[in-house]
Amino acid sequence: MKEVNKTLDRIVTAIGVVLCVVFGLMLALNITIIVKGLINPDWPPSVFGRTPMIVKSGSMSSDVVHLVESDAILDLTEEQKQTLKPGDTVKTKSADYIEINVVETAGKNAQGEFVITTTRSAPDHIEVDDLIFAKTVDTQALEVGQIITFMETDPSGNRTGSVVTHRIVEVLDTNGVRAYRTKGDANNTIDTVPTKPENIVGLYVSRVPKIGAFIYFLQKPWGMAIFIGVPVLAFIIYDIIRRQRSAKREDNKVEALEEELKRLRELAGKQNGGGDPPDAGN
Repeated sequence: MKEVNKTLDRIVTAIGVVLCVVFGLMLALNITIIVKGLINPDWPPSVFGRTPMIVKSGSMSSDVVHLVESDAILDLTEEQKQTLKPGDTVKTKSADYIEINVVETAGKNAQGEFVITTTRSAPDHIEVDDLIFAKTVDTQALEVGQIITFMETDPSGNRTGSVVTHRIVEVLDTNGVRAYRTKGDANNTIDTVPTKPENIVGLYVSRVPKIGAFIYFLQKPWGMAIFIGVPVLAFIIYDIIRRQRSAKREDNKVEALEEELKRLRELAGKQNGGGDPPDAGN
């Protein structure tokens, strides 16, 4: 039983240490992001060269259904287009980027025209409430097809304050100065204003699905209170339980010692009642 208790104590201690380390790192990262955001509110904060962001728009989603015009489909004859069915793939083009579309519905509309709806199931799709990461890169070496995060600007070149993550569909080069035309995979139109290198936050590298909403909550007062309070409360409860168990073990040891002392006294009394031991000198 003692070995079982020791094993349980080791497991609980190990879990507690791991949780403390994880929560500590998350808290440190969260505080770092908040502080950097307060120092420079006009630019997304980064940690170790990675800029984390929470997705609040479905412009890069793979679940949005599009209406595709027949003449926008590439590499198919009119006869082949007429035979399209759900599950087939078709290609369309946005500037220099060719998109792969998955047919959802196909048929004729009220005017008798053949139309299809599609989704664009890109492997690097991004969904609402994802947590994504962008890394700093050479903004003069980006290519068509890559996904970038950038500060949105109006036609006059002024930043709107919004951060956008879209795919590059065309590279513009004017006298050696680059700019990038972008488009959301779920959008039917290309972004109006090309993105200049100085407005690029970084190159999209990865995402953690659906954890963005949780991270966003942790940045709020209640979230911070729970995020800090729960581990502290759990540690206090664990410490109380540990102390109680330790005190109980000590009590058990005392009781065992008292029982052993009582037994020894009883044994000594029985031996004394049987007569004095012989004198070794006679």
